[in-house]
Amino acid sequence: MSGSEFERVKKIVEKAVELKRQGDLDEARRRLEQGLNKFPKNNFLRASLADLLYRQRQFNRAEELAREILAEKPESGRALLVLGNIAYSKRDFDRACEHFRAAHRHRNNVYSAQRLIRTLMKQEKFEKARELLEEWLEKEPDHEYLQKLAASLYEKMGDESTAEEFYQQYLDESPEDQFAFKEKIKLKLKDEKPARAVEELENLLRLEKHRQNPHLQALLAEYREEMEDLSGAAEAYRRSLEFDPDNQYARQRLGQCLYKDGRHEEALPHLKEAFRQDPGDYYTRSMLMKIFQKLELYEEGGDFFQEIIRDNPGFENLYGTIKKLNNARESDENE
Repeated sequence: MSGSEFERVKKIVEKAVELKRQGDLDEARRRLEQGLNKFPKNNFLRASLADLLYRQRQFNRAEELAREILAEKPESGRALLVLGNIAYSKRDFDRACEHFRAAHRHRNNVYSAQRLIRTLMKQEKFEKARELLEEWLEKEPDHEYLQKLAASLYEKMGDESTAEEFYQQYLDESPEDQFAFKEKIKLKLKDEKPARAVEELENLLRLEKHRQNPHLQALLAEYREEMEDLSGAAEAYRRSLEFDPDNQYARQRLGQCLYKDGRHEEALPHLKEAFRQDPGDYYTRSMLMKIFQKLELYEEGGDFFQEIIRDNPGFENLYGTIKKLNNARESDENE
């Protein structure tokens, strides 16, 4: 790469990063594609575009670019990370782990480490995750994200006291992180009966500084679900979404809660949006199938799954779901 090409590519990528931070992914993509037209063999541009396409869920094109890079440079950590992130999004954690391990060998940094640790946690390989995490905590003991990740890992391993210590360390540096604060409160309430936990959370949410914490609202909803107060749980999930409309966890749980309460028409739009964001979620897909059949929305269901396939390359297995829906319609029509 000539010095002139390096400087021009650097400016293109820096502008794309700025646009990504502003949330304008389409313009960032356009800039990178223009750059790649000028410098079609530039792996820095290829990798930057592949990562952006992954974030836009354009998995096939992202994977194609990543593999083009790896064909020329098998040790490309950025390309391997893209493949790992795609596999992770598809819930193929074995393959994701394979790619993240390779990426970490060639690109030994915090990001590659935390992606590998997250994947090991998904596989419930907690000891391996802990070993790698402790290795990185020795290198960077004050790294905020690693502290948060450690808290999550130790919580899953059942070591609540260590998890709480890490959450507190993290919150001392990042007190504005509402999710981490919720996790700390969740640990404190772990042994409380649901009714007592609801009372504690309601008192906490009356305080001005916590009133609009969407994660505390969702936690309140979870405890209300445990008490079989589905109406109250749905109300709390709705409040969570009011404060954070992009909270996909709250949206999926709201849809699930309404579904359990028999309010299928209300549940449908929330479950559809949740599935758009995570088309690998079998449980949400199962609820959607039952609602489409229950309400005899066969055409709407078929069109919806076609939309998911069109917008999410790599999920062609949903053609089988469409076939099951069509078979159910034929069965109903023949009765």
